[in-house]
Amino acid sequence: MAVDLQKLKRKMRGVTSTRQVTRALQMVSAMKMRKAQERSARSRDYRKALHDMMETFRAASLELSPELAAPHSADSILLVIYASDRGLCGPFNNNVINLVQQFVWESEQKVDLIAVGWKVGATLQRRGYRILSNHRRPAVHDRLIFLKNHAQELWDLWNSGRYSSIQLVYSSLRGMTVERPASTVWLPFQKEEEDHHSHRVSTDYIDERNTASVYAATVRRYLDNSLLAALLESEASEHVARMVAMDNATRNAEDLFDALQLTFNKARQAKITQEICEIVAGANAIGKG
Repeated sequence: MAVDLQKLKRKMRGVTSTRQVTRALQMVSAMKMRKAQERSARSRDYRKALHDMMETFRAASLELSPELAAPHSADSILLVIYASDRGLCGPFNNNVINLVQQFVWESEQKVDLIAVGWKVGATLQRRGYRILSNHRRPAVHDRLIFLKNHAQELWDLWNSGRYSSIQLVYSSLRGMTVERPASTVWLPFQKEEEDHHSHRVSTDYIDERNTASVYAATVRRYLDNSLLAALLESEASEHVARMVAMDNATRNAEDLFDALQLTFNKARQAKITQEICEIVAGANAIGKG
């Protein structure tokens, strides 16, 4: 069967273009990933400082107000999902969607969803899940305004008494790998077992009046920072996932190009051999004639 050399050339040009695009996306994701990791690290430092400050209040045996600590007697749970607005990031979005679906199937309560990451929110809405709101992930310069409104939306929903708990779903980074997404309880407030054992709790905080209100304000600031941490961790995880996915796509394109190049060379060599044979046969026929 004859091989169409022009068709092979077109395929090779297409693969070359795809390889250039995936390599460019990989480089862009690597740059964005480093910036996202830096922002996430700064957020973790602030979070540790808030955690240490809360430990000083716990040492004084202060009780948190029921508004923050007591679960509501409601039959619904609110999941706040942090994911991506776009694709081309491997299984990143699918892992989040699968976790949400498993959570809904296993939950004995009704589950409402808020998505920060348009693509995942739209997919879950098409599958029949109840989406209260679906936000696009904010740009860097709009992040503080978005988080202020986002936190106020969640506090209003919590104070309405409609939900027994509010939980955050997002992927996090461990080194240069993306862990599978997990859900953490945002409200009612629970003490998180974070790695603060190596940090001695500071005793430099002095508060002689309204200690309980200061403690509640610190916890609320800590919870608001948890939303920022979830957003930044998810963003960094997406960039790592996209970088890995584009690296794999680039390698696959290179392998495909090599295979097409080998097929093209073999077909061209066979065509040249055939033409030489035809010329020799023609010359022999003329000589005999």
